[in-house]
Amino acid sequence: MVVQGHEVRALARKTSDCSNLKSLGTEIVFGDVQDYDSLRKAASGVDVVFHAAARVMPGWGAWSDYEATIVKGTENLLKASVDAKISRFVYISSGVVLGKACRGGVPADETTQCEIVFTEDNYYDYAKHQAEQMAIEYHREGKLAVTVVRPCIVYGPRDRYITDRFHLLASLPVFMWPGRGDHRAPLVYVTDVADSAIVAAMSQQAAGQVYNIAPLDDVRFSDFAAALVKAKGKAFRKWTVPMGLAYASGLVMEWWAKLWRFKEPPLFTRSGLRFFEEGMFIDGSKIVRELGWKPKVSLDEGARLYVEWRRGQGKKKTT
Repeated sequence: MVVQGHEVRALARKTSDCSNLKSLGTEIVFGDVQDYDSLRKAASGVDVVFHAAARVMPGWGAWSDYEATIVKGTENLLKASVDAKISRFVYISSGVVLGKACRGGVPADETTQCEIVFTEDNYYDYAKHQAEQMAIEYHREGKLAVTVVRPCIVYGPRDRYITDRFHLLASLPVFMWPGRGDHRAPLVYVTDVADSAIVAAMSQQAAGQVYNIAPLDDVRFSDFAAALVKAKGKAFRKWTVPMGLAYASGLVMEWWAKLWRFKEPPLFTRSGLRFFEEGMFIDGSKIVRELGWKPKVSLDEGARLYVEWRRGQGKKKTT
């Protein structure tokens, strides 16, 4: 948005690393989605709110943390946006809100009923679904013009989960592949996700709508692994790890991480492996038909950009 000439204000916690935001010329306002007063100040004088703040550690942590950040945080920002008379509120949801409905053999679109069951594995999914429904209700009640975009699997620089973990495995002599399956992975590069949100925000037609953000091609997890390996200048070779052994490894890693009170999940978790086993089958054609938006970054290009970014980060640490 800065490149397009818009003035951008970012809400950040005082403990956050804002160096990248500052380098873009972004105005930084310190606050927290759990602090309503800070949100009122952040929203004052703003035309459009893009709400992407969330606790993103699927399968890890307590429900109270997800509820406070995602559900109550969204409620606070919706209220603050109403007070500030915001013209458009864009909620960055997630394809995971579809739950089991996107795990089968038929692609789930925006008319598909979400199938979310509250379990320890899907605190993130459940919280995002609750927050999405709340945002939609604000629009239905005429309080706020809301658009929901649902990126499926976001990858690229600064993603500490899917991308970082696949990159680590791609750095090994042989890619350790859990199980024999190869399921759909609707990966969308981070700049494409941002672009889809901007397009939705600028369209009057998009008010009150939900849009799935997914690649137009049939992308599999192996495609992503191969793209990362290729970007590192290697040949893609994989070693299949029996899923039972992978789950056992995940259990041990979880136990070790909890014993030492790690703040973030380990490389393998049972929740992550279940997601890997099921994949996601999502139809993202609605935003193409209605708003003319399409992903611009191919999987190979996205992998190359990410690997280049990682190398740049490594050089910064050694200087």
